[in-house]
Amino acid sequence: MKPLTLLTSVSLALAALTGAAIAQESDYPNDLVRVVVGSSPGGTADTVSRIVADALSDKFGETFVVENLPGAGGALAASEVRSAEPDGYTIQFIFSSFSILPSLNPDVNYDPVKDFEAITMVSYAPNLLLVNPSFGVKTFPEWVDKIKANPGKYDYGSGGIGYSQHLSMEMLLQDIGGDVVHIPYAGSGNLLGALISGEIPFAFDTLTTAVPHIESGALIPLAITSSERSEILPDVPAVGEFVEGYELTAWNGFVAPAGTPREIVDELNAAIVEYLETDAAKAFFGKLGTAIAASTPEEFEQVIAGDYEKFAVVIKEAGITAQ
Repeated sequence: MKPLTLLTSVSLALAALTGAAIAQESDYPNDLVRVVVGSSPGGTADTVSRIVADALSDKFGETFVVENLPGAGGALAASEVRSAEPDGYTIQFIFSSFSILPSLNPDVNYDPVKDFEAITMVSYAPNLLLVNPSFGVKTFPEWVDKIKANPGKYDYGSGGIGYSQHLSMEMLLQDIGGDVVHIPYAGSGNLLGALISGEIPFAFDTLTTAVPHIESGALIPLAITSSERSEILPDVPAVGEFVEGYELTAWNGFVAPAGTPREIVDELNAAIVEYLETDAAKAFFGKLGTAIAASTPEEFEQVIAGDYEKFAVVIKEAGITAQ
């Protein structure tokens, strides 16, 4: 996935013009809009949702208020929005797990495609395959050779079952035929601590959090999960350079309940895209180490549906459950 390969600058401009025309004819919004987020206050998802909500409040002159509903990995928030009136006054800021949870947990009661209207993607970030220097490898091929020569011997960690770090590894292991043991930690912070201390020899983690520890020499990056190399770490190869078709990125964006009028979806899309094109947005996301990825509703729906289908297969073949 690449910034704006989802969308040409021409179509972005047309979307903005369409939204402007709709805004002249519509009185939406004329009341407070809830922006539901399935995570606790203070994290990256919460921070991004509030930045965009503030921009929407400024744009429309009505309050877009963030409402945190953590629980069940984000499923609680999705269930709340799924049941809301499809009138544009309840929307949700989602992240990659939105497409994963229904396959991971049979108790999750929503369909990420049928029960929601995609509005736009906002940003995405790849993961890095990282090793502790004590593991004794410095390249991706060396890592593959070592784990394949020692099936079941090594542990790896993630921030939790079904997290992008977990699925990045499971998808890779299925592709290369590797066998390593998964240790889920209570959050990405604990994962990173275990990796730096040498408690586990390798793991995937986000580019954003890994860079300072790469620069200090505490961790060695072997490969990145995006389709192309990162400008931040241009010497680190993409996994896809060795494993054809491999790509995984952690993304986020906005959806509304199914049945929300297309005019409202388009108006929200145009307003968010307009903000994402500003210098302020570029500076904010640049500091986070994530790439802006504004899209049309149709393009974001394809991403959601594609991940839903892809990870259903990964989860089934790996025998992953929420417990």
